[in-house]
Amino acid sequence: MHSNFTRYQYKRYISYDREALASQYEPGGYSLQAQNRKDATMNQRDGIIKFENERIKTLQEERLHIQKKTFTKWMNSFLIKAKMEVEDLFTDLADGIKLLKLLEIISSEKLGKPNNGRMRVHKIENVNKSLAFLHTKVRLESIGAEDIVDGNPRLILGLIWTIILRFQIQEIEIDVDEENESSEKRSAKDALLLWCQRKTHGYPGVNIQDFTSS
Repeated sequence: MHSNFTRYQYKRYISYDREALASQYEPGGYSLQAQNRKDATMNQRDGIIKFENERIKTLQEERLHIQKKTFTKWMNSFLIKAKMEVEDLFTDLADGIKLLKLLEIISSEKLGKPNNGRMRVHKIENVNKSLAFLHTKVRLESIGAEDIVDGNPRLILGLIWTIILRFQIQEIEIDVDEENESSEKRSAKDALLLWCQRKTHGYPGVNIQDFTSS
């Protein structure tokens, strides 16, 4: 049987075959191709991780915003009695004055006149007075006056939530089945949710369904 390859074609084939082998096994050949595929896979994975991290960050920021808005309205529902108002929860508590007033109103106790000085030491003094009072009512952990003065979002939200649990939730009794004239205590979270829904009813653009996505 005669081969279809001429001598010249055969040499070209052998040469090509050697080049193909070289492209696989020689430095800069197959190893480079494999590395390129590995790099592409890693880039894809990094892209997915980056997307998920950004998504998680966005959800956390949304939740933070909702909690901040809810707790601000809760505070203002009491501070209005003293003709005070919180506009930014993370900065307006820094001097400790509104925090002291809130505690006086919801506890019906006198905490003493706040220091109206503008210096940091005066602000810390006021916040420490608030925290000292709270320590007699609840257990506080990992919250210092400096955290409030410096506007730490997570710890400020935690502080307000602790105050709500101690002074507000205990007084909220919710009708579960009005038709049967029966009622029961709901969880603190459910009680606060219903309270917030009632307090914010009629506010344009405010429709609180939960504490994560409303």
